[in-house]
Amino acid sequence: MLKTKYMPERTLYYWSKMYVEQLQSGDKFSKLKKTITINILDFESLPVDKFHSSFHMIEDETGVKLTDIIEIHFLEMAKLYEYKKLDENDTLTQWMMFLESKSKEVLEMLSERNSEIKKAYNILQVMSKDKEARALYLAREMELHDELTRIEEAEERGKRSVAINLINMGMDEDTIIKATGLNKAEIKKIKEESN
Repeated sequence: MLKTKYMPERTLYYWSKMYVEQLQSGDKFSKLKKTITINILDFESLPVDKFHSSFHMIEDETGVKLTDIIEIHFLEMAKLYEYKKLDENDTLTQWMMFLESKSKEVLEMLSERNSEIKKAYNILQVMSKDKEARALYLAREMELHDELTRIEEAEERGKRSVAINLINMGMDEDTIIKATGLNKAEIKKIKEESN
């Protein structure tokens, strides 16, 4: 999976698109509904010592919530088993274990504890037996990976384009680094290629 340091920015971008697209031209703001984003990641993204992080819009000092329309969750699979006291009776923990597990025994144990997981497990078993459904699932997975790769490549092209423009404008290297996120070696290479 694509690992990116831009997960918070990407999440806010997708959250804002979902939120704004609720309104059509001429609609009232009262039509806007709470929008929740849930990121399930197979890598560590946030500098916190827990696998589930939840974010809201609050005032820095008092903690007063500005609005409840924004709610963003990060579920970091890589952190799931880092805790000595993992509560296997917690519903969220059970779902994370279900998503992460490759063991039939663990899946069966979870499906016995949680009726909703049992439904998901039954669907998973049917899908794994149905070759056509499995082929469609794999094709969708490949498309998602391809899309993420295309996004990453487009971001890199965008950074290069901005760097070239700033170089042509005579901007200093530190400014170009701050504006693009590229490092000195990458900027040097772009300068050499542009000459």
